[in-house]
Amino acid sequence: MSFTADDVRDVEFRNAPIGRRGYAKNEVDEFVQRIVKTLADEDDLTAAEVHHVQFGRPLIGKRGYDEREVDEFLDEVEETLLARTGVRPGSHHVPAARTTSPAIEPVRDR
Repeated sequence: MSFTADDVRDVEFRNAPIGRRGYAKNEVDEFVQRIVKTLADEDDLTAAEVHHVQFGRPLIGKRGYDEREVDEFLDEVEETLLARTGVRPGSHHVPAARTTSPAIEPVRDR
């Protein structure tokens, strides 16, 4: 799927599941705005920057955005940005989003 600035401007993410903190909403929202600007040719965010972005966690007791949902969205944005540079889908290996990480492990009682 290829995104436009308008597509990305309207993107919404669900809260992280109960027991997980997720990604800090303000950081994700700011990064999404950079994606919008890039797709509108007002910024120069690269596919590599999208691939390597890391978000903080919300305060204890608060839930951020669902990590898997955000990561899947970013994988698609990365493909869109690669395509804009003339790289054909499949000609460049783009690693998949992480499916396991201490950040998305269920909270265990101590």
